Amino acid sequence: MTKFMVVKETILLLGGSGFIGRNIINFVIVNNELLNYKIVVLSRDVQNDKIDSIEYVSGDYGDRNILIRLFSKWNFSKVFHCATSTTPLSSNNNILSDINGNLIATVGLLDVMKDFGCTSILYFSSGGAVYGEKKIEMISEKETCNPVSSYGVIKLTIENFLRLYEKQFGINYLILRVSNPFGKFHVSEKQGVINIAVRRALNNERIEVWGDGNQSKDYIFVEDLVRIFFQLLKQGIINKTINIGSGQTYPLNKVLDMIKINFPKLQIDYVESKSTDVKDFCLDISLMKSLVDFKFTDFEEAIKQTIMWERSRYTN
Repeated sequence: MTKFMVVKETILLLGGSGFIGRNIINFVIVNNELLNYKIVVLSRDVQNDKIDSIEYVSGDYGDRNILIRLFSKWNFSKVFHCATSTTPLSSNNNILSDINGNLIATVGLLDVMKDFGCTSILYFSSGGAVYGEKKIEMISEKETCNPVSSYGVIKLTIENFLRLYEKQFGINYLILRVSNPFGKFHVSEKQGVINIAVRRALNNERIEVWGDGNQSKDYIFVEDLVRIFFQLLKQGIINKTINIGSGQTYPLNKVLDMIKINFPKLQIDYVESKSTDVKDFCLDISLMKSLVDFKFTDFEEAIKQTIMWERSRYTN
């Protein structure tokens, strides 16, 4: 009998040491997907807890020389792009840096992909930041985008360059406009209110809330986000822009009340809201649901799992 070797797709994962990137890697390992994918991580902040089956490269994807070396060594079939150097709040403080570090870096990446014949990129955009403040119940992918931060403007501009490179050079894209993800492997102190609130509670620190806490947002458990991502990937969905969220909203005060069940002494400081913060939004996920068969993790259960993971960081 002839034995067939499994041919792995080789993936360049940008931001593989970040929140979403580390969850992508965890999914691949937990679900025995290493037979299907060889992952090469390019990150400015390579973590100490590296995984033997993953190739790690320290560097900035905005460095063309690094990209050329990587594309010369590996025959990448796809790029997973979940890297960003700013947050909605920080982006307006240095817009030129945001343009150079994210927009120009991504266009440079697309040029290298074109030169080496890599014809697929999957980009993690932002639901709230790209659409801006909308006074409607559900925001569909057809809505006009009016971002209120450089972060959102850059994300939207990158989306448009992805569409341009598909038309001009045949580089297929999949754009995921993600709501507010939370869960394990989150370490940022600047973005991601659920994880930050749990962390503050564990450290007996006060949590700062912008505005009165009545703002309602769409939150998605990061494990659900990654599972949806891989379903879309396996189905070969290309050249689409898709909202990825839960399709429902929770007022921030209600979210904090859920956290306070475990941390009743959690103290909250309400401060003036920020102009860059999109206060209320819920993504219309009709397109997503038409493409994947998916059941979300119960929100309260997702909060419990997030608390368990944050606790584990202090006990390990």
